[in-house]
Amino acid sequence: MFKVRFHLGRGPYYKYWQIRDLKDKDAGPDYIKPETCQLVLYDCELVCNENKAREVHSRGVKDVCGWIKCGHVYWHDTSVRNPINVEGFSHIYFNPIVDPNWKITGLDYPINGLKIDELVTCGNKVYTRYNSVAIENILNLQYTPC
Repeated sequence: MFKVRFHLGRGPYYKYWQIRDLKDKDAGPDYIKPETCQLVLYDCELVCNENKAREVHSRGVKDVCGWIKCGHVYWHDTSVRNPINVEGFSHIYFNPIVDPNWKITGLDYPINGLKIDELVTCGNKVYTRYNSVAIENILNLQYTPC
């Protein structure tokens, strides 16, 4: 299991993808430069610490409160392979200063906790091959009580 987020803390890895292996607490994070590598994330869940995200939103001060938990991470080195084309994919985003929830282009409500089979990064952005209607159907299946 891995925790993936876009690192915005000061220092040498500012604006890099940060990957943590949740099974190995002793291992430090890996940092991936988004200009030379795309990530393909499998068996994903959009995680939001909602209390912290609301605090960040109200104060306007950034803090770590959202990430992607995933089962597998594939590093696609764009310096030796063609980039994965995300044209036609839907943009999934999280910026708690603007809105304290995970969102997808085309839907007006939060998608926190969404479980999805695959996500792809391109630069500092995250994409899914599903459109907003398909995501809405997935959400309905995941959250509809029996």
